[in-house]
Amino acid sequence: MLQSAGTADTPVQTAPVPKAAGPFINIYRPGPDVFSLPTVTTSPKDGSITYKQGETYPDWRTNDHTFIKDENNRWHCFGITRPWIPGDNGHTGEGLCFHAMAPEGTFSQATAFQSWRDLPKIHVGDCGWAPTVIRINGGYSLVGSQLGRATSTDLLTWQDVGRLKIKGHGRDTSVFIWNNTFHLLRCAGNGISMATSPDFKTWSEPVVIYQPKVPTYQTESPFMIHHEGWFYLFWTLWDKADPSTSGYCPRTYVHASKNPLDFREKPVLTEFTVHAAEVIQAEDGSWFISSADHPHRGISVAPLSWETQPGK
Repeated sequence: MLQSAGTADTPVQTAPVPKAAGPFINIYRPGPDVFSLPTVTTSPKDGSITYKQGETYPDWRTNDHTFIKDENNRWHCFGITRPWIPGDNGHTGEGLCFHAMAPEGTFSQATAFQSWRDLPKIHVGDCGWAPTVIRINGGYSLVGSQLGRATSTDLLTWQDVGRLKIKGHGRDTSVFIWNNTFHLLRCAGNGISMATSPDFKTWSEPVVIYQPKVPTYQTESPFMIHHEGWFYLFWTLWDKADPSTSGYCPRTYVHASKNPLDFREKPVLTEFTVHAAEVIQAEDGSWFISSADHPHRGISVAPLSWETQPGK
C-alpha cells in the first residue's frame, strides 16, 4: 500500500488504486496493407523473415500508441505498426504510424468491437516510433520516440517541423500537461526521465523520476495522469534477463506520488496484464485503459475503476 506521512491524529492518505472493471474489447485491428518502407529482414533469432517493399501483408502488429479527440469530437488513435509473420517477436519493419479513427460519438460509445477504422498510415519524421499526440496552438503535434515533431491542422495531413531541443537520450515519448506546463517523459536506460516546458520550445534539463531497483528491468512506454490529488506513472516491463518479455511483454506497473517529478522510492501500487498502456478519461467522466496487441491483436480497451483504500 502506498502511503504518505501522517500524524497520530490524522489518517494516512492512500492513493486510489486503478483496476480493470471489465473485459478488454478489441476496438481496432489493422487491416491488410502494402509495406511501403524499404525491404528489410529480421535477425536469425526471429527466423530471418523478409518484409518486401510493395508487398501486401494481411497481418500487422501495433505497439506504443496515443489517443486524441479532434475539434469535431471524433476520437483518433496513432501508433507504431509493422507487418507481422508468426515467429517474429522483434521490431523489424517499424517506421510507419497507424492512424485509426473512431465512429461518431463519445469515447464510451466508441468502445465497440473493431469499430475504429484504418486511415492511411503516416510516414513523416520519426513519428512511426512510439508517438505521442497533443493539441497545441490551435493545431496538433505528433512527437516520435527520438523527438521528431510533425504538425497538423486536421490530424490527416502532417508536416515535419524538425526535432524538439531536449538534452539527453531516450525513447518512448509521452506528454503530460499539468498546471499549464508540458511534462515530457522518456525511457532513459532502465529509468524514466522527464523534461518540462512552459511553451513546448524551451525545455528544462531532464531529471530521472523513476528507476527500477532490479538492474535487468528496462522501462518502456511511460505514461502519466493526475487523479484525485495523485500523479500516476504507468510503465511496461522489458526484463533483459527474461527472453519472454522482449518485444510485447504484457506487464505494466503503476506507481503513485504527490510529486510528478519524483517516483523514485514509490513502490508498485498495482500491475496490469497489458502492453504499452494509455489511460483515457471519457466525456462522461468514466475511465478506460488501453493495451497494444494483448489480449487481442491491435488496440484494445477496458473500463477502469478506482478502488479507494481506507486510511490507517
